[in-house]
Amino acid sequence: MKEIAYPALFRLDEEDPKFINVTFPDIWGANTFGEGLLEAIYMAKDLLEVMLETAPAQCEPPHTLEYTQNNFPNDKIMMIKVRFDNSNGDK
Repeated sequence: MKEIAYPALFRLDEEDPKFINVTFPDIWGANTFGEGLLEAIYMAKDLLEVMLETAPAQCEPPHTLEYTQNNFPNDKIMMIKVRFDNSNGDK
């Protein structure tokens, strides 16, 4: 098992602020959402695990928190950490 952390952007939904949209800028097409922060974090972790296991070609190496904060200064950013099976040799 390998442990890895990716930065995730958390933004309130413009139409319904009880929902939080989550995007992984280093993973093409990796978007999810949750009702409230705890559910958004849970959904982000679940999405990250799925993307690393099923679509590693879409996953660039993760940028640092500092780099991501500099490039997305208006967003709330959290590092999402997961463990995944890296036995196939992919990222």
